[in-house]
Amino acid sequence: MEIRTLIIAILVLGILMLIYMRKSILQLSTTRMFCLFLVLSALNIVVEMVEYGAFVYPDESNLWLQGISRGLYLITLLVTVFSLCIYTYSRFTIKRGVPVKNAVLSAIPAALGFLLIILSKVLFGGTSSDILLTICYIIGMLYSIASVVLACAYNGRTKREILSAIVVSHLVWCAMFIFQIIRKGTQVSSVAITASALIIYIFVENPKDYYEKSIPGVRNKDAFIAMLAERFARPKTFFIMSVIFIEKNILFTDSARKALEDEQKKVAEFARSDYQLSAYLSSWNTLSFMTGRADVVERFMSAINLYKGIGAGSYRFTFSVVEAPRIVKELDKAMQILTYVSGEYAYSQSSPNIVIDENIVDKMVYRNTIEDVVRQAVKDKSFDVYYQPILSVKEGSFSSAEALVRLRRRDGEKYISPEDFIPIAERCGLVQEIDDLVFEKVCSFIAKENLISYGIKTIEVNLSGNEAVDAHTHERLFRKMEKYHIPPNYINFEITDTSHITGDATFKENFTKMREQGFTFSMDDFGVGDSNILELLKFDYVLIKMDREFIWNCLDPENPEKLNVLKHTIDFMKKNGLHVLAEGVETLEQARILIDNGVEYLQGFYYSRPVPENDYIEFLNAQKGLVHKADGTAN
Repeated sequence: MEIRTLIIAILVLGILMLIYMRKSILQLSTTRMFCLFLVLSALNIVVEMVEYGAFVYPDESNLWLQGISRGLYLITLLVTVFSLCIYTYSRFTIKRGVPVKNAVLSAIPAALGFLLIILSKVLFGGTSSDILLTICYIIGMLYSIASVVLACAYNGRTKREILSAIVVSHLVWCAMFIFQIIRKGTQVSSVAITASALIIYIFVENPKDYYEKSIPGVRNKDAFIAMLAERFARPKTFFIMSVIFIEKNILFTDSARKALEDEQKKVAEFARSDYQLSAYLSSWNTLSFMTGRADVVERFMSAINLYKGIGAGSYRFTFSVVEAPRIVKELDKAMQILTYVSGEYAYSQSSPNIVIDENIVDKMVYRNTIEDVVRQAVKDKSFDVYYQPILSVKEGSFSSAEALVRLRRRDGEKYISPEDFIPIAERCGLVQEIDDLVFEKVCSFIAKENLISYGIKTIEVNLSGNEAVDAHTHERLFRKMEKYHIPPNYINFEITDTSHITGDATFKENFTKMREQGFTFSMDDFGVGDSNILELLKFDYVLIKMDREFIWNCLDPENPEKLNVLKHTIDFMKKNGLHVLAEGVETLEQARILIDNGVEYLQGFYYSRPVPENDYIEFLNAQKGLVHKADGTAN
């Protein structure tokens, strides 16, 4: 090997070590082992340079240097390939790091090589013996082959790109050993070492791969998972803290994303400068931190609470903390609970701080159970549709009904509340499939039972936000109605939380096309959430459904002045050409008050609970010949 090649190799390794050390690397067993591999690689090349000098300029006075340098070259070569083997083992084990027992057993072949090198004068007549060189190269090749076998055996534990890089780096070593066994007078180990180091750095250990590109100084989810795996491998208590950014505006535009990233950058800088905490983007809306000290948790939580007071733009902060391994004992469970808390759980909480305990873990388990049931129900198309009759005050009959989806538990006895499974379906991206299944069943039921013959003029069907903003919704719904020969005006779509979607261009286009085809729309849950007067003026609704909670608040006997709110609201709607329906009617007195104040449609348990298809038909048969008076009663 020419001295120029060795100089280039040592320079490349030196630059590589300088770049690697200057970056803020993760404190992982694998990164420490890679650092050790780089140091040993550089040492081996330095020794080879000394060996080169001793053999190129032979002299009787430096014969001892030739023997020592050749022996040190072989020893450092074996140590270097052994370190790469241990690095690979650590990379592919579930728990990061290498148990002492395994490390000792793995070192036996290398130790045998060391012993042969030390005794080479006696056994082989010196370190330049072809037999000694062959044995050492074979030992090194066995380490590389074992590493390749290990990597392939556990290929599912890492990304394909990482697997390929590690396998290729070991194959480079194998090729080098084979070449040097065949041509013992030529050493190419410096080339193999440098090539393998570059391959691993670029594709596996590049610190840039662990950082968010759009948020400087913040590590990504891959880095978070790697650090958690390292932490769980140690028998020490540690805390996972998270700052959850909960948006105040549901529309996540490009400007909103930029604002979120700016907020996350500020919090990360604050945590790093004041508390020496590294920030990880564990979820799109969550920065996570790790510490082994309870006092740091308390101080950081207080600081985040005060930090909110400075102003958090379009986001409010929720701080969460979980103790490991007391509450969560393994990586997968930790990621599940953190995802759950930073998602629907944090959004449902008003408290600025969440201490994750067994109770929250149980809620997550229940939530995951529901998700499993929902997924299976979508697969089996096993959702049920119930119908709740709606009384037309003017006609004195139940001329319409609302179709409501129901999901039965696996035991087949009880139903899961829509309030529980619908939000989960939305987060899992299943709500559109559920909407399609329900709509298909509604259309089939209308046609099969010929509901028009019972005097039913309209069926109310919920239209989710996902459906409302899908460009193909109007075509899909229209095709299903054509399939069952149902006129578009026979189904009225209920839209909830319109403020979240009314700004969407696709929603506006869908709304316009469906109106042109004859579909009608109503605003659901008026009086709660974002279903308010401002929203109802944005689109051409034909019916406004006042929410049960709003109705009951207005009819509170202890606050009779609230009835004026109901009167003025109904007057406003009717003056603007809107029909009014009251939900949650449970008493005759409520029905009379609502009718007296101009409500045109009544829906609630006083008349009927939501019932399955057969019971709904029985209800309609029982109502034949009955006329309901203007006060809500029947004669």
